Amino acid sequence: MDRSDDDHVLAQIGNEELLAAGHIFLTTNFILDETLTLICYHMSHQAAVDFWYRLQQLIQDGLVEFVRVDEADEAAAWQIFEQYADQDFSFTDRTSFAVMRNLALSQVFTADRHFSILGFTLVP
Repeated sequence: MDRSDDDHVLAQIGNEELLAAGHIFLTTNFILDETLTLICYHMSHQAAVDFWYRLQQLIQDGLVEFVRVDEADEAAAWQIFEQYADQDFSFTDRTSFAVMRNLALSQVFTADRHFSILGFTLVP
């Protein structure tokens, strides 16, 4: 969404390549919360609203799967929280780790190095 972001062009190209190759993206309610907040704070309320509607269309089109973090995921995230006291992972990151482990996912579309610390492959 943010064209001024240093990773914007790389993310846009990577996104297009992954979609063209038939990949489906997955996100969670925790990521949506964090994303809408960041877009609203760093861009505008309208940009956040536009993102919401774009995401809903992508979900409807089957290009994005939406997963709600449940109690089991939160419990697993807490275990990661306790186990990695030396890391500055956000709790949202930890819920993502838990969901990804639960779904046996190994690749993540992000530039966030925290995911690689837990053994996930960053794409692009």
